[in-house]
Amino acid sequence: MRPFHLAFPVKDLQTTESFYVDVMGCTVGRRTERSINLNFHGHQIVAHLVEAMPDSTDGGRIDGRQVPPFHFGLVMEWGQWHLFKNHLQDMDVEFRLKPHVRYPGKVGEQATMFIDDPSGNALEFKSFQNDERLFATLPGDEHVAGGGTL
Repeated sequence: MRPFHLAFPVKDLQTTESFYVDVMGCTVGRRTERSINLNFHGHQIVAHLVEAMPDSTDGGRIDGRQVPPFHFGLVMEWGQWHLFKNHLQDMDVEFRLKPHVRYPGKVGEQATMFIDDPSGNALEFKSFQNDERLFATLPGDEHVAGGGTL
């Protein structure tokens, strides 16, 4: 699988760099006066300095919880997810959505947690005990399943 690329807005480059390096374990690549290129566990993310953050307060409810409409993150191996959850707890990181298991006993069962970066960008970290369930549909959700290729 090839790495993905994601560009996202931030309010301050220095606090962004500290968070992504010290808390998320990223390394810094290229940097300019208005952006930082980060290695996000093998993926390229770029923090772009903006004057004002976009409004991202409207969101849906998933499994009874408010989920931010814009978020990104990683799908981790089961053991890795639990180690990372412990790391975040040890660093006293505040969770937007505390670690929990979503859809228990169903096809989409997954461990998940959300945190915010210093600019308020939401990050989700999730894990499946069976990676084949990553794109599985829940009963009644078949209309959402896509399968297009580029």
